[in-house]
Amino acid sequence: MNEFSTYFKYCSDNSVVLSGIFKNHKIRFTQPWGMNDPLEFNPTIKFQNFQSVYQHYELDEIVLPSIELFCRTQIIESQVNFFGILSLAKTPFSFDMWSKYANGHKGFVLEFKEGFEQHPCMKSRNGNINPIKKVEYVDDYSVNLEDLLNNNGSILSSVLRDELFFKKTSRWKNENEHRLVRPLLDSPDYSPPKANTSYRDDKVYLFDFSIECVSAITF
Repeated sequence: MNEFSTYFKYCSDNSVVLSGIFKNHKIRFTQPWGMNDPLEFNPTIKFQNFQSVYQHYELDEIVLPSIELFCRTQIIESQVNFFGILSLAKTPFSFDMWSKYANGHKGFVLEFKEGFEQHPCMKSRNGNINPIKKVEYVDDYSVNLEDLLNNNGSILSSVLRDELFFKKTSRWKNENEHRLVRPLLDSPDYSPPKANTSYRDDKVYLFDFSIECVSAITF
């Protein structure tokens, strides 16, 4: 399948999507728990000492978490809850994606201009450019914490986030997905939780979007 130097976004013909993009100039960045793959952001967590990390106990019916559960809820979920994802393709010719993401071929595909991520509407609130990165497809969907350690023996949050946001199971490899990830705080619809607790957010967050980012629309 031919790939282009530009990026494409498959969209539904839903009236909310149409009015959002072309009338209200808004586009959705999907939070992790709104993605369509139930396995996404739920990798196996691997430790060097794996014999007891999954063991947990209960105290008066209150779960005392295992190391694995603690890492999943307090580390992994805390690293992904505050970001949204714009999923992009490298071709407008995928029959499967027209079916899945464009409402059974009744929707449309946006083609973005080269360098669109540098437009002010795509930058973070602090003016930083959010890079577009290619998703890596793996058979073993896991995070080995020891592999992420730096020379000081610690894990940078940016390194962990890349492991979580840019890896998927190989069953999705035909989509050849690329992603632009940005903080949900850039959306006026987002209100951060009052406490830094583990949670799963399934709301819809819209971001300002300029038609200047679009070079073509395909039906």
